[in-house]
Amino acid sequence: MRKNIVFLLALMMVVLSACSGPDAPGGQSSEKQSEPVESGAVEAEADARPMVKVDGVVYADTGYKNAMVTCGTPDGEIKSAVEEGKIPANDDESNFGKGFAYQNWEKGYLNVRTDNGWTLFRDIKLKEESDQIPKWVGHFTAKVIQVEDHALMVEATEVDEAFSFKDLLTKPISLPTDHLENGGGGESTTQDLEGKSVEVYFGGEIKNTQPESSIPISLEEIYRISVK
Repeated sequence: MRKNIVFLLALMMVVLSACSGPDAPGGQSSEKQSEPVESGAVEAEADARPMVKVDGVVYADTGYKNAMVTCGTPDGEIKSAVEEGKIPANDDESNFGKGFAYQNWEKGYLNVRTDNGWTLFRDIKLKEESDQIPKWVGHFTAKVIQVEDHALMVEATEVDEAFSFKDLLTKPISLPTDHLENGGGGESTTQDLEGKSVEVYFGGEIKNTQPESSIPISLEEIYRISVK
């Protein structure tokens, strides 16, 4: 009798051992499966730019102001926000806060009104334009009339008629050389620049425009100075 009991116990242990393998009943692993990661979430973690979604399109901050805005009437407002660095999933949602007005612009672009004025946002799908300064950013062509220490004195020669500051550039303009790009790579230099033309990109705001003042014009925010 004792032998039969021992034999039955041993048989039960073999059966239980066979059922407790790596696969649970139904052919599924007993180990916890990791949740799939959506591709959008990975992309969002890698992009810290301010973004907003409007009418199904996600726009990212270009870092430039739109100097051609003539009407301050907004077309909508950002009503919700996600965490910084995330890509907004819903319309009228951003990753930098809510309550900001926006204005529809040309296809692929949107203006968002911040403390700095109307900032240009670009459709994130427009990869080919990511390195270009949009044409609505304040810019003009000027001739270098004098080279000073860490500064250029220039006179405006060509200004787009659409810019409201066109009629204010009536006297010399002082430009710091911090954003000077000579082209062709290498270190920027002011050598032999006198008499040459430069293209100036800036935020659209200028100071010291009074014609009776001898103080040269200065620009509030300069993005780039390119030698032509």
